[in-house]
Amino acid sequence: MITRRGLLGSTAGLAGAAALAGCSTSAGGPTGSGSVATRADGLPDLTWKGTITMGAQGYTPAVEGVKLAPGTAKLQQFGKAAEEFTKLYPGITVKFLGSEYTYEVDQMKTAATGGQLPDVWWQQAPLVKTSFPKGVATNLNAYMDQPNPFVEGNTRWRDVFNTSVYATTAVNPETLYTNNGDFVGTAFFYNVKMFADAGLTPPTTWAELLEVCRALSARGVTPLAIQPITSGFGWVSRIFLGNMLGRETLEKIDAYSAEPGISVTDVAVAYKKGLLDPRQNPGVLAWWPVAKQLFDFCDKTIMQLPPNPPTGSPEPGTYFAAEKVAMIYDGTWAPGAVADNGSDFEVGSFPWPAMAGSYENATDYDSSNAVSGPSAAWQFHVSTDRSDSTLKEEGKLDAVVSWMKFFSTPQWNQAICNERGAFLPTFQGTTPPASMKDLAALAAEPIYAVSGGAEFSTEAADQVSRLFQQFLLGQVGMDEVSTKYPQIIDKGLQEYLRANPVDFDQYPA
Repeated sequence: MITRRGLLGSTAGLAGAAALAGCSTSAGGPTGSGSVATRADGLPDLTWKGTITMGAQGYTPAVEGVKLAPGTAKLQQFGKAAEEFTKLYPGITVKFLGSEYTYEVDQMKTAATGGQLPDVWWQQAPLVKTSFPKGVATNLNAYMDQPNPFVEGNTRWRDVFNTSVYATTAVNPETLYTNNGDFVGTAFFYNVKMFADAGLTPPTTWAELLEVCRALSARGVTPLAIQPITSGFGWVSRIFLGNMLGRETLEKIDAYSAEPGISVTDVAVAYKKGLLDPRQNPGVLAWWPVAKQLFDFCDKTIMQLPPNPPTGSPEPGTYFAAEKVAMIYDGTWAPGAVADNGSDFEVGSFPWPAMAGSYENATDYDSSNAVSGPSAAWQFHVSTDRSDSTLKEEGKLDAVVSWMKFFSTPQWNQAICNERGAFLPTFQGTTPPASMKDLAALAAEPIYAVSGGAEFSTEAADQVSRLFQQFLLGQVGMDEVSTKYPQIIDKGLQEYLRANPVDFDQYPA
């Protein structure tokens, strides 16, 4: 099953690489040449024979031998791709991992340490950069500079990818761990009948959104469900901070380093320069009481969920599907998830409302796409012989990379993504489903995602998210937040700088 936390991730994974030195920088290692002999038909001449294992997460196909969780869509396209690859290479088969396989970060880290990861696997790209042990993923950069022989006329594999998505995903110009091929948007999704019964229309401003919540609450309807630690701080911080800073300041932060997008280094410089330090810029925390106005209308059970709640815990999506709440703020998979849960009510949507005038620090900059991005189900990685001991077999890495190249064509990217219908395919020349054509332009827009320094370490993200939850629940006040928040971020910055030294004097104020 696709989950909100699985796809858009925790705050620790928003912007960059707090532990880049930890991941493999080898483009192939001893078991993969990176340059394979060519057959007469122009395709790689693979000498290795055997089974490639793949964790395809949200795109797992319903093929023989693959166990799917109840309610999971019966997808076919990835299975068809594997069949076509085996026709080209009869000695090689692809085995997809089913619902028994977990993508929980801690369990995957343990598997990596023991050399037991699959050959190809899904995980949030920023988490691979920041949270996984050394040598877990192969650097695909050298392969990206080679042709993809499965794409006619292609001379560099990287040219198949959406330019903006590629830049956002890369660690730096020399390092890329993630094959990223889809894009998720976010919005408020609402029960059309509940709105109609209350005489409500979708709000366009923050004040109107609060009025909608009051009207629903007055009818005895719980207006909303947002989990405060994941889609709460992890998502909402990006929207509020982006809006507070405005486009001009965000562009300034983006320009600090040469790294693609707003990197962790950019955030570190902005923090040291005072742009993201609440002791110098009160706007960094001024949005917390404003956000609380909305969270006060949220379901109380969801509000108290801990980080990484155990399997079977309540989720906003299941509450929405069961019509326990009128709205959720979620990804573009939400309408499909309602159907997967057996509900058939009509679902409407509206974007994050305009914030201008909602509080003193608000601007007219639309930061709603800060929670959209290439953070969905097509984030595939190739293991190394350290994280996957079977890659010590001579020639296997070449076969695994060739399989990745095979399914990473515009044809398969479009077929696999559009069959799921929850995310936009982003490879060059692809077309999204008709229901998402209005979102297609988002994938080409710059995404300014900033969480104020929670990006510096997993510990910082967890502690700030927990502090945010405590504030929303009324367990701490803004005075305590104003003291604890910079202490957490200061410590996170120190941790980041130990692995990634930054000469702050070289950057302008």
